[in-house]
Amino acid sequence: MIEPTVEPVGGPAVEPVIGPMIGPAVEPVVEPVVRRIGVASGLELHVEDLRPVAASAAGPPLVLVHGIAGTTADWARVAPELAASRRVIAYDQRGHGASDRAGGRASYTFDLLLADLATLLDALALPQVDLVGHSMGGVVALRYVLEHPERVRSLLLVDTAAAPAAATGVAARLLVSAVLEGAAAIATAVRHAHEPAPAPAVAGSHGGDRVDDTVGAVESGGSVADRQVDGLGRLDPEALVAFGRELGEYPSMVDRLGEISCPVTVIVGERDSTLRAPARVLADGIPGAHLAVIAGADHSPHASRPLAWLTAVDSHFGRLTQF
Repeated sequence: MIEPTVEPVGGPAVEPVIGPMIGPAVEPVVEPVVRRIGVASGLELHVEDLRPVAASAAGPPLVLVHGIAGTTADWARVAPELAASRRVIAYDQRGHGASDRAGGRASYTFDLLLADLATLLDALALPQVDLVGHSMGGVVALRYVLEHPERVRSLLLVDTAAAPAAATGVAARLLVSAVLEGAAAIATAVRHAHEPAPAPAVAGSHGGDRVDDTVGAVESGGSVADRQVDGLGRLDPEALVAFGRELGEYPSMVDRLGEISCPVTVIVGERDSTLRAPARVLADGIPGAHLAVIAGADHSPHASRPLAWLTAVDSHFGRLTQF
């Protein structure tokens, strides 16, 4: 049995979670309704809308926002279970997966990612949602709740940071461009040749530490080759570089964490050494936030430890009755 990770006493509520190495796949509750939603820059986003078989869903829809180099497939091991009792909406961010590519780095900014999320919720006529953001998607979700607090009933932040530029440290930030350029080359090779390409050498030089979201995306959720085809192979290399570089310079939101008043759970993988400390910063800074450390998990606990991750999410929703 994997022993739970124990955090220091005195911070926000911490929920060590024990889970199996890899949980069984959950049979889909219902096939998602797939749609396209127009956003800024003349692009369309790929959106998947899952609804429970039961006539009534519990609470507002749950919206899932993936990280850099991710797609809706990132949530495949948890979305069916989530959709058993609530409406679940996942989408590919611009330049990712089945969503449109912008054709230039100027159309790949965090301001536009934020606008895309706002447009999507308006287009689906969702006055309020429960919001989940992973990694880069967590930065987008955090910003959204700060700018549109009335639209978010509750927030789950997964392996992310309020100060992403500082999360990787000075040395890692100096290498971020090299890693991103190498990963962009992978994406180009996979897209054109449909063959696995070698991972950038610089990525392997950091051991377990991920210098950015890209390395985490390549290393988690199946074999490297599978991940390349599934995520990087459908990613616009320009988006990878543009978003990665902006992450390395993104202004800190730590001073604004106290403004968040909705229920929040911060989830982080025990083995995500880059984001363990930033997760604690989030949980310490957001009033009433809970911190759940997923034992044995890496940068994507919803993929590597889905049952333990779902347990943390269930606990989050169980606390909503207290508000």
